[in-house]
Amino acid sequence: MNDFVLENTIPNTTDILGIQPRYHLRSGFAGLQISDENTRSIRTMPNIFAKSNRKFATAIRNAFKEAETIKDTAIKNCWNTITATDLECILCSRCIFDPITTACGHTFCKGCLTRVLDHGLSCPLCMASLSLKDYSRGITVVLDQAIRFLLPREHNERLLIDLKEAQMLNRNSDIPVFICTNAFPGVACPLYVYEPRYRLLVRRCLLSPTRRFAMAAKEDSGEKFVSYGTVLEVKDAVSLEDGSFILTTVGVRRFRVLSRGEQDGYDTAKIQVIKDTVVSSDKLPELIALHHKVYTKASKWITSLTPKVLAEVERLIGKMPRVEKNWLSLPDGPSWTWWLMPILPLSSQLQVVFLSTTNLEKRLRAIDKMLERMEIRMKSLERNTCPLSEDASDSCDSERTIEIPLNN
Repeated sequence: MNDFVLENTIPNTTDILGIQPRYHLRSGFAGLQISDENTRSIRTMPNIFAKSNRKFATAIRNAFKEAETIKDTAIKNCWNTITATDLECILCSRCIFDPITTACGHTFCKGCLTRVLDHGLSCPLCMASLSLKDYSRGITVVLDQAIRFLLPREHNERLLIDLKEAQMLNRNSDIPVFICTNAFPGVACPLYVYEPRYRLLVRRCLLSPTRRFAMAAKEDSGEKFVSYGTVLEVKDAVSLEDGSFILTTVGVRRFRVLSRGEQDGYDTAKIQVIKDTVVSSDKLPELIALHHKVYTKASKWITSLTPKVLAEVERLIGKMPRVEKNWLSLPDGPSWTWWLMPILPLSSQLQVVFLSTTNLEKRLRAIDKMLERMEIRMKSLERNTCPLSEDASDSCDSERTIEIPLNN
């Protein structure tokens, strides 16, 4: 019986001193730990012989204490052999920063792993399957502390590099460009961001002090995006478990593209903010009268929308703004004119023309003409025929980007 107990309880020397890797880095010694099972065996072995042979039990206890000392020395020697190269991230070849250890046991910088996950849920080292939970996986605290303790100089250098890179992005005169649709000053622009390049853009934007990026529509021919757009500011951001974002943004200012570039997969541009030209004093009375006329007509059209459509419009971009007291001095003119842009039946090309126009009077007259055409269209729909007048024919053939049901 005793032979059976000894044979099944006493581990061999290799098992007692066995060291198993916990974190698979570049070093074979990284993250060493002693098997918990063997540790329990070491501590309980002397108790087996305590009653039958006290001297033998004491001898075994002393032997195991010596083994513990040898083990501790071996572990210390292993840690002493670790170099800066052993604790480098295999993706960026820098000292690991905010280490994340995946389920397969490989460790990377949090930022590096996040960018990998944007393109696919697999470990970049062994190609083992990862999950969406790895986006929100916490840092490996024990390894982070070990790096700070063993390689303080390298860790501080990595921290400074990341800070300098962030400062360079913020000081860079180029602004990141989100190529999607036309946005407008003062108007809400809700976005669902899922493309890998734009996930990176948004993460960097949220870390910047301004939380701003440029929005421009796609160009049909030639360049990637149109030459006029709107700078958006992120007001709220929701990060989803799959790494995508839901953003609440608002248009800040219009811009003109001066030059184009690229940064880590997404587009950038040097831009020039544009504003309306100053109206001469002799033309102010005419402009004020025109503004009042068009605003009244636009308000009447908005109230003609069905309650369901109006509720959906207000849910997406808010209610129609009131006229500002200082609308004449605003760089982009009264905000209600831009609020109409997403819901008027304008093509993307015409929206860009509106963005590029710095003459408020021209924009008001264009809106006035569009509202007149829509009124003609509404009357023609009531008669279920198309009017024969030249203006009405144009309205029947004009391109419509959004169909809006109207009350009859």
